[in-house]
Amino acid sequence: MSDTLRRIYNAVDLIFDRGVISKELHFSRNEGESKNPKTALQAFKSIQPFVVELDRQARLKMIVSQQGVNVNGTGLHWEFFFDLVQRRAQLICDWVLTLDEATDDYGTVSIEFVVKPFPAENSPIRQMVREGKLLHQQMIGMWKQEYRRRPNLPDKFRDTDAALADFIQQGLNINKAEFSLSTGQSPEGRLCWIAQTKRDSYFAAFE
Repeated sequence: MSDTLRRIYNAVDLIFDRGVISKELHFSRNEGESKNPKTALQAFKSIQPFVVELDRQARLKMIVSQQGVNVNGTGLHWEFFFDLVQRRAQLICDWVLTLDEATDDYGTVSIEFVVKPFPAENSPIRQMVREGKLLHQQMIGMWKQEYRRRPNLPDKFRDTDAALADFIQQGLNINKAEFSLSTGQSPEGRLCWIAQTKRDSYFAAFE
């Protein structure tokens, strides 16, 4: 197939390919709730309405807390990663509770969103589509492969307070060891929470 013919096919496909995100977006939202640390599920429920506004078919892919959690399973900073299936984009959402050093108390909650199109706006792949070196449908196929690369996480999941109890039972001492918390797969291949210290990994059921 010639480059000219591919450009014709691509031009037609673009007419019907509406609603996709082609440029990186940055925006923020206010939570409007009590200013307290939250468990992962609580923070997720507070951002979920905004995610659904972007794409009703959005799929949760990963949750991360670089700072771990407090003794009750709550955290000050949660990162949520989504695939926006219809919009062919990936979303990173940061839920952050600030600490006011002047009053030694919790400040405000900020929710920041970054939407990244797939592929990136200035990627060689998009340039190849514009030049007729690659079919638009092939680019869509690449997105489908990327979407399948990581498993979808359920919207209803076992919360971090319960997972923390499992970690402590396994020997994690949160008063002495710094740790990060994320979703992932256990050595047996099951979806799970993972607490990671410098030396050890702890696993707890996600569902």
